[in-house]
Amino acid sequence: MKIKNNTTKTEVLAGVTIFIASIYIIMTNSLILSDAGISQDSAMIATILTCAFSTILMGIISDAPLIIVPGMGINSLFTYTIVNSMNLTWQEALGAVFISGIIFTIIASSKITNILMNSIPNNLKHSITVGVGFMIFFIGLQKSGIVVSNEATLVSLGDISNKETILSIITLFIIMILSLKNIKGSLLISIIVGTVFSFIMGISSFSDISMSFVDFNDFKEVFLAMSFENIFTFPFIVSVFSITIVIIFENMGLLYGQLDALNSTDKFDKSFKTAGISNILAGIIGTSPTIVAAENFSGIASGAKGRITSITAGILFLLSIFLIPILKLIPNGVISAVLIYIGILMIETFFEITNIDKIEIISVIFIIALIPFTYNIVNGISVGFIVYTILKVFTNSYKEVSPAMYVLTGLFIINFILNISMGIIH
Repeated sequence: MKIKNNTTKTEVLAGVTIFIASIYIIMTNSLILSDAGISQDSAMIATILTCAFSTILMGIISDAPLIIVPGMGINSLFTYTIVNSMNLTWQEALGAVFISGIIFTIIASSKITNILMNSIPNNLKHSITVGVGFMIFFIGLQKSGIVVSNEATLVSLGDISNKETILSIITLFIIMILSLKNIKGSLLISIIVGTVFSFIMGISSFSDISMSFVDFNDFKEVFLAMSFENIFTFPFIVSVFSITIVIIFENMGLLYGQLDALNSTDKFDKSFKTAGISNILAGIIGTSPTIVAAENFSGIASGAKGRITSITAGILFLLSIFLIPILKLIPNGVISAVLIYIGILMIETFFEITNIDKIEIISVIFIIALIPFTYNIVNGISVGFIVYTILKVFTNSYKEVSPAMYVLTGLFIINFILNISMGIIH
C-alpha cells in the first residue's frame, strides 16, 4: 500500500521503531515464564498475541501511539514469587492476573482514576517518569556491558573494548546525532545501521539465522488455562492484591509521562481503561501482567501522534511469529543503545519539576532513586508516597494532603506488610 502523506509515513515508521525497540520482550518474557513451568513456545505465542491484540486495541480505543507488553519485572513477580515462592500453580497465577485485570478495568472505568490523578502532586507524577527513565537507562547500560556487577561496589565500568559494548556506544552516538539533527525515523535508521555494523564487526552472522518456527500446537496449553480452584486462599488473595497494585501504578506512571510528552493527557482515561482490558486478555491468552511499554518513548521521539503507530506495531507483533528468526539478528548492543536513549528522553522530565517544597524534594528523591535501585517501579512510588504523607502529617501540613493520598499511603503500607508476610520482600 502506497503511503499517501508524510504524516502517515511518520506514524508507520514510528510503529516500526517501537516494535523493533521492544522485540526483545518476546524472547525475554518467554524465557522467564518457562521458569514457571510454561513451555517456551507457548509463552512466546501468548506474549506475541497479547502484545498484538492489546496494542491494536490501544490504537482503536484511545487513538494513542502506544504499545502494551508484558512488564519486565512484573513477569519476575509472576514466576519467581507467585509461582516459585508462594507455590501457586502457573494456572492459578494466570487466574490472579485475570482477576487483577478485571479490578483494574473497573477502577479505570470509574471516577476513582480522576480522583487519584488529581490527588497526586504533579512533581511526584513527573518524578515517576524520571525514576522509570533511570531504570531503563540503567538496564541499557547493563545490556551494553558499559556497566557490570562488582562484588565490592555492586556496579562498576565494564570492558569498553568488548565488541558488543563498542557497537552499543557507536549505535548510541548515531541515535543521538541523528536525533539532534531532527532526522525523521532516526531511531529506526540507527537500529538498521547498528545491525549492519554488527555484521561488519563480526558480532552477527547470517549463519545465525534459524528458520525454525514456534510450535502452535503447544499454545492450547496456556490458552484459557486459568485456575480459580484456590481463589479464597490467602496466597491467591495476596497475589491478586500485589499484581493489582503493581499494574495500576506502573501503568498510571508510565501513561502520564508518555501522554504528557505527547501533549495528549486528554487521552489518559481511554488509554488507562485499555491497559486494564489488556491484563484481562493476558490472563485469558496465557501470559504475565501487561503495562504500556517504556519503549513507547522511541516512537514519540520518531514523531508518533496517533493510532496508526499502535496499529502498525500491533500488526508487526502478529507478523513477528514468522519474523522471529530474522529479528533475532538485531544484536543486544543495538537494542541496549535504544534503551539508553529512551532512558535519556524520560529523564528529561526532571526539568519539568517546578515550584517544589522541601517535603516534595525529599519524596521525589526517594521515588527517583528507589525505582532503579530496587528495579521496581511500585517500590519507588510506594516509599515516595509514604514519606510524603508522613512528613506532611508530622510537620503540621496534613491539610495539604488529599484524602486519596492518605488512602494510597495506607494501601502501600498494607502492600508492604502483606509482601513481607508472604516472603515477597525480605
